[in-house]
Amino acid sequence: MRRAASVAIACLLLAAPRLFAADGKLPVIDGKVTVATVNDDPITLEEFNRAIAEAHATNPKGKKAGRIDYSAIMNRLINTRLISIEGKNIGLDELPEVKNELEAYSRETLMKLLLERQVKDIKAHPEEVEKVYQELVKEWKITTVRFENEDAAKKFSQELKAGNNFEEAVKRARAEGLAREVDQGSYLKDQDLTLPVARLVATMEVGSVSPVVSVGKKGFVIFKLEGMRFPEHEDPEAWKKAKRQVLNRKRVQAAKDYYQDLEKKYVTVNEDLLAALDYESKEPGFEKLLEDKRVIVEIEGEEPITVGEFSEALEQKFYHGIEQAIASKRVNDDKHQVLADMLQRRVLLMEASKQGIEKTEEYNNRVKDHEISVIFGTFINKVIAPDITLDGKELRAYYRENSEEYTTPEMMRMKSLVFAKKSDAVAALSKLTAGTDFNWLSSKAEGQVDKNTKGLLKLEGTLLTTRSLPEDLSRAVSGANPGDFRMYDSPEGYFYVLSIYHVIPAKPQPFEEVKGQIAKKVFQDKVRKEVEIYADKLREHYPVKIYAKDLR
Repeated sequence: MRRAASVAIACLLLAAPRLFAADGKLPVIDGKVTVATVNDDPITLEEFNRAIAEAHATNPKGKKAGRIDYSAIMNRLINTRLISIEGKNIGLDELPEVKNELEAYSRETLMKLLLERQVKDIKAHPEEVEKVYQELVKEWKITTVRFENEDAAKKFSQELKAGNNFEEAVKRARAEGLAREVDQGSYLKDQDLTLPVARLVATMEVGSVSPVVSVGKKGFVIFKLEGMRFPEHEDPEAWKKAKRQVLNRKRVQAAKDYYQDLEKKYVTVNEDLLAALDYESKEPGFEKLLEDKRVIVEIEGEEPITVGEFSEALEQKFYHGIEQAIASKRVNDDKHQVLADMLQRRVLLMEASKQGIEKTEEYNNRVKDHEISVIFGTFINKVIAPDITLDGKELRAYYRENSEEYTTPEMMRMKSLVFAKKSDAVAALSKLTAGTDFNWLSSKAEGQVDKNTKGLLKLEGTLLTTRSLPEDLSRAVSGANPGDFRMYDSPEGYFYVLSIYHVIPAKPQPFEEVKGQIAKKVFQDKVRKEVEIYADKLREHYPVKIYAKDLR
């Protein structure tokens, strides 16, 4: 029996963060370079650098990294270790939910490390990366017509089907007030499109018009595919993304192939018995099958899987009630996948044991880190959190003090002319202010920079939040109204003349709308403070030594 193994493996290729390097010599404890000890339990340099890498990974995307505050990271590690030691001493590690979580994690880690061994040397072929890269950077030139309701969109679509010219139909729709918005011929990548539009445009020919597409709260759109192009200049980030996608795909496939080889080597399924098992029949009944000792799968070097064990696994899958699943005729359809999942876990765990993965340093480090994390979280939930209270006054006070955080961002659409000389940009701005048509000036103004020049901002066609723009650009356009023109001097030495044609002003979010977010934030702040207080008290009982100096 051949079945696809549902193998999930995280193959993350992260840019290497700036790690800590000590100026002085650090002690070696149990063969490990150590930055600190908590109650004689070492915090290793390796562990410290993993925490630094995690801090990098959780930084908001695009946020410029400043100087690393190593001392804050060290303090978090020490506090976590102190509280986890205390949690063990009061018996939290003996709680059934904690033991079950740690056992489950240990098994998952064994399987994951086994598979990671098989895929670690896989490379991405340049031809495959090139193909994915081209798909990522490909740009579609699209004219989009947006409608408030489906009836208006369907009326427009019927006009087109009757043979009316697209551009003329757009003009009529705007004149009649049917079209809410028209975005003329913008070049967009797949990532800039909604999922339904991206899927559809990939199947269309240049010059064709889409059917009516729902875009959720934004209404309905119909668009014309005007053209397609590939940028002249390479996009380094797209190359990295393409390589990650190719590597991940190859690694997942290699893991699946490896497992299938193991299955062929170790597993023999009684296909006739499996086919004969009818869980939806009244005879012999599910209770009888739970007691059935017949062997459904032989696994070399492992205990066989009986019908009874298999039936228990089915029962666990339908945790809302096996009786209901039987009545709904859903059990027989799922039995092959349930067996495949059982086999995968049995075989991978068996092979991991044969290869001695549970004795490796990597396995023990991961399990120890997870144990510390789980006990720390359990301590928070059972010891610290129950004593924390929130009241409406402090939530409203936080809302008032952090009003900017709970304001919908100002958003706008704009067009741009980009010049190499400031004098040309100033002249263009003067003409636009005097009433010159933007599109006409775009085709006539001298001194413009080629739109494909590397480093130019892509502003056209996209609804942008002013917060997401570079700081100087955000200041330049902040508070603009539709029809306004602004100028922006970029750090790269280009001069942008901006035409703002659509603005959604910023506005405060009602307190009731964000009350839940505020409560979560205030609660988390209180937990952090209580952790600091509790950890400070624990330092009196569990000695802390820090060997790494000059942590800022």
